[in-house]
Order: sequence, then C-alpha cells, then structure tokens
Amino acid sequence: MGKSKNKKRADNMSARKKETKKSIIIKAIIKWTILLTALVASIIFFMISPLFNIREIQVVGNQRVSKDTIISLSRLSIGENIYKTSSNKIKKNIKENAYIGRVDIKKILPNKIIINVKERKPTYMLEYASSYAYINNQGYILEISKEALEIPIITGYSTKDEDIIPGCRLNEEDLGKLEVVLKIMEVANGNEIGNLITRFNIQNKQDYIVIMDEEKKTIHLGDATNLSTRIPYVKAILTGEKGVEGDIFVNVDLNKQNAYFRRKE
Repeated sequence: MGKSKNKKRADNMSARKKETKKSIIIKAIIKWTILLTALVASIIFFMISPLFNIREIQVVGNQRVSKDTIISLSRLSIGENIYKTSSNKIKKNIKENAYIGRVDIKKILPNKIIINVKERKPTYMLEYASSYAYINNQGYILEISKEALEIPIITGYSTKDEDIIPGCRLNEEDLGKLEVVLKIMEVANGNEIGNLITRFNIQNKQDYIVIMDEEKKTIHLGDATNLSTRIPYVKAILTGEKGVEGDIFVNVDLNKQNAYFRRKE
C-alpha cells in the first residue's frame, strides 16, 4: 500500500510539473506574439508616416528626354509614400519612351528617389513614307519625324511599314544587315572617310551600296567581306577622283583585278 501511495503521489507531482511547464510555454508564446504584433504594427505605422512621403525626385543621365517627361512617365508623385512605390513598375513605365534604354531606381530614405537613365542615341535614319524613322545601333526604332538629322540614311530595308513603331526593332534580316553597316562604318572611320557617308542601301546583301553625296560617289562594296582591304581602295579612288561624279567598284575579286572607278556620263 505504501508503495502504491508513493507512486500515486509521484505521478501527481509529475503531472503538475508538466502542466506548469505547458502553462509557462503558452504564456511565453502569448507574450512573444503580443510583442511581435506590436513591433510589426509599430513598423507599419512608422513606414506610412508622413516622414516617408516623397519630397524630391531627381533625374540623372538624361539628355534628349526631359526631366519632366521622365517623372511623368514614372507615375511618381510628390507626397506619395516611398514604401508604396515599386521600382520595377517605375522602370517599366519610363521605358515606354523608346529613347530610354536602361533605368535604375535608387530610394534614399526617408523621402528622396533618384532615377538614373541611359538613353538610346539615334545613329541612322530609315526613309519612311514622307518622314524619317530614327534608329540606334541595336536597331531600335526611336522616333518618326519629318526632320532629317545629320546622320546616314538607310534604304532597301525589308521591315514592313506597319512594324516601324517607336520602341520596336527592325526584323531579323535587317538587324543582320545593320551589323554589316556598323562594320562598314567602323572601318571607314578608321580610314578617315566615315564622315563622308550619307546613305547605305542594304537591299542586296551581296552588294552593299554606300553613297557619299558631297563626293558625288556611289560605292559598290559587294558582300562587305574583307572590308579592311576594300575600304583603303575606296579612299585611294576618292583622293584620285575628287569632285568627279561616278561609281566606285570594289565588289570584285581583288586578288584577280583592281577596284575601279566609272565616271558618270
């Protein structure tokens, strides 16, 4: 009997200890839940306080697109809570302008946003209807305008007129030909005649045509391979036939015959 009472007493003590331990754990959980809730509520309250309302929007890196235009595109507003703004959404909004190639957003707490943009630069023009479509070296269509810039014109492209839309790119065929144009211009610049080029006709990739209006010369480059050999021939003929209107032919096998000039009759 004594052993039975002792065992019962021990079991009761063990049960009370377990109950006490469980109660302590529950109380601890409740305590930390209350503290965590209070902390989260404090943070939220702090974040939505007027301290974090946007007071300044700074734009850097822009040249062609105005600060006001970029801020308008961003959809940001002075007085808007900085934590309620989405950097990805701001970037997407600003890139609606075809001239904007890259956007970086920096939030300076508590109330300043810096918009850093990198613009695309028009380097060539397409003759489009009675206007011009400006494009950059990556073939992005930037703007359609009646105004002709002092940059080379590209004709003979195959991109459909309905696809000439600011923000879009040339089709794959024209992008490949544009790469050749860039190589031609690079070698021409290296030979100090790139500034003379006013037009490219890329219709036939077996015979890229370069036009120099001021020199009154039309140059047939062929498929534009071996440019480092072909362009010096062009330069030499330009020097020898200065002011004479005609065609320069380097679309020949230069291992078998020389480049030649044909005067316009």
